[in-house]
Amino acid sequence: MTISLDKTTYSQLLVEYQPKVITTEAEYDQALETVEKLMADQQRTPEQTAILQLLVTLIEEFETKPTLLKHHLPMQC
Repeated sequence: MTISLDKTTYSQLLVEYQPKVITTEAEYDQALETVEKLMADQQRTPEQTAILQLLVTLIEEFETKPTLLKHHLPMQC
């Protein structure tokens, strides 16, 4: 069953959370913190659940990358 999302609400959440491919430990930690907050919300909306699922996917992708790659990413200025 597909739940219809309110596009305006979902867009606002995308702006708030700004999910992206995780490339650093700091981004990973921030994503985990956000997931924990969303999971704890007993009144979570379908739009928040969609963001939660997206963040979990990004976290899982980061966790499956070889450790060597995580430590040899280009330096950020």
